Amino acid sequence: MEEMQNEEQRPPRHKKRKLRWGRLLLLLIIVGVFIAGMFWGSVWVYDTFINPPQKNVVAAADDTIRKDEKLNERINVLLLGIDDGDSEAAESEPKRTDAIILLSFDPEKNLVSLLSIPRDTKVILPGHKDPDKINAAYAYGGAVMAKQTVANLLRVPIHYYCLADWRGFIEVVNLIGGVDIYVDKDMYYEDPYANLVIDIKHGYQHMDGTTAGKYVRFRSDELGDIGRVQRQQKFLKAAAEQMFSVQNVTKISSLLATLDKYIHTDLNTLTMLKAANSFKLFGDEKMRSCMLYGKFDDSTGVSYWDADQKSVNKSLDELGIPYIKDKEEARVEEEAPQEHLQPKDREQIYREKNSKKK
Repeated sequence: MEEMQNEEQRPPRHKKRKLRWGRLLLLLIIVGVFIAGMFWGSVWVYDTFINPPQKNVVAAADDTIRKDEKLNERINVLLLGIDDGDSEAAESEPKRTDAIILLSFDPEKNLVSLLSIPRDTKVILPGHKDPDKINAAYAYGGAVMAKQTVANLLRVPIHYYCLADWRGFIEVVNLIGGVDIYVDKDMYYEDPYANLVIDIKHGYQHMDGTTAGKYVRFRSDELGDIGRVQRQQKFLKAAAEQMFSVQNVTKISSLLATLDKYIHTDLNTLTMLKAANSFKLFGDEKMRSCMLYGKFDDSTGVSYWDADQKSVNKSLDELGIPYIKDKEEARVEEEAPQEHLQPKDREQIYREKNSKKK
């Protein structure tokens, strides 16, 4: 009797509802589409109304390079940093560029290459007769002359430019929480006139923006500007890894605001995102970077970094950046493999070439 009463007192059992995975999946897809739509809509509004990009002009040594399909498969961006900290020029005067880097990326294959160009590289500036250092290009003719000078030197199209001053660099590094990097040796430099002291110890360091700015600009060692270029490349890799970490995803709006304040560019936001995506997907073991090959030259009494065409080509080949070879180089490359062919094979190639000419 008691058992029957207990059973009557028990609350009715509710059947567990099975989770309908189909509905959940549909909901996730709808949310994903909505978020993507909001994101790309924001990009369109930003580019169209808030910060429309400058009119883009592709710089190239000649029209053959400018229109070549293979060369334009990659997007080449000229990164420029202004030396506003240690320059004696007034605030309103044109500044020389302290950092010159070609960022070349393939948005389809997510390939990224970085070519650092020493600021003392010897060039003939457009409209000038005498040699000058490449860092003078921006001071004389702004971003247009800087793009054209690098395009003439490398013989690749330069699609965009991105100009930053060091205040922006410092703010961005602080926003992403600093950067971890290994310092190869003690770095010390003091300039009381500029109120500047650089004192960075050897070993692993977590650098805030101010320390990072000193690290990438230090040149008071035996390698001078060449050592600085090497440190800039090393820092860029470390900063890219930190920037695309999970904890920095929430800081995108703050980063964009800082970039908008301190960076001048003719890049549109969509192209920026493609470049960022290439960096994010690109493993450190595959990322290619090097400094422009060349040699020191002070024969004229001025210290230059001399990079002839052979050195330029070697740099581009190492990074996998396509360029148009001149006739002599193309001839040598075309004939070189034939040395290993049998006489019959050479004769066949000769016939094929002649038939094409006819």
